[in-house]
Amino acid sequence: MAMVCPQCSGTFEQRLQCPTCGIRLLYQASPTRSAHGVSAEGAQWQQTPWGRIFIGLLLAQGLYYGLRHLCTAGLLATRDDVSRSAWDTLTGLVFLQALQGAALLLGGMLAGAGKRQGIIFGAVVGVWNGVISLLITSVMGHHLTAVVFYGQPVLHTVFGAMGGFVGSLIWRPLPTLVMGPRRSGPLLTTAKKTTFLDGPVAWGRVIAGAALAAGGTIWAKLILELVLESTEGTLSIDSHMQAQLVTFEITALAMLAGSALAGATTTNSLKQGLFVGLGASAVVVGLRLAASQTALQPIIFMAATAVALSMAGGWFGGQLFPPVGPARPKNLGPASL
Repeated sequence: MAMVCPQCSGTFEQRLQCPTCGIRLLYQASPTRSAHGVSAEGAQWQQTPWGRIFIGLLLAQGLYYGLRHLCTAGLLATRDDVSRSAWDTLTGLVFLQALQGAALLLGGMLAGAGKRQGIIFGAVVGVWNGVISLLITSVMGHHLTAVVFYGQPVLHTVFGAMGGFVGSLIWRPLPTLVMGPRRSGPLLTTAKKTTFLDGPVAWGRVIAGAALAAGGTIWAKLILELVLESTEGTLSIDSHMQAQLVTFEITALAMLAGSALAGATTTNSLKQGLFVGLGASAVVVGLRLAASQTALQPIIFMAATAVALSMAGGWFGGQLFPPVGPARPKNLGPASL
């Protein structure tokens, strides 16, 4: 075990303090070096950036196809005729998209764990996962439209980036140690424990986020038509089911963007996202009820999805854009100043 002095960089064995400087030594592993001066620890390909991306990509692809085969086996155990056509329905396509998103979240988390650039590692995993998925789909003989060809890698990049960001938050990178003189004085007492419902509501951000989320939900079909018209035939949709799927994806992105706008730079971003989800779902449900669309199951599903996506987007916006500075502690004595 090698102990290194942070001041004179001397190396000592079985000591706690430097005999020359008199300060406490720091532990440093003594890696074996090769003939070219490269340590064996640094030569491990799993810890390199491309090694992490490769392992995260393997996890995302393997987990997705493993879960898909598991679900197919479950359908085969119930009814054989259902399993053959289950993935060709709108519900089946949405379920497959959810499986890909969940697998990408875990793959991005693995790639971004312990890295300050975790969101970049996860985004690269998402890009390559989308490209590989397109190649596999084309090899299997399925027709790829321009919307799927350009939209799927972008969607996978978003899920991979979110996974990498979450991984870097759960498994935080090691802090950079700065040696300096020890500060004297009493330690500050920690604040009392708070919940995500505490704190004020940024009503301006919440109203803007709810307007963006509700507008993206209400005009999702119009947004899709405008995008298709602006491309002058370059992008096209072949079936009504594919149009419904893309419309659902536009709605989800609008919910995430609106709640992220409300939760950015706030200390209680989950609360901001909750209010955005409640406001956007109230507007959309009211318009559907006014249009005599009184089917209970779709309305409940839409409202629950809006609240869940908005809370996730609000939390993500608050973590991606944290508050500018911590609040000044109150009631501090003269000794703590």
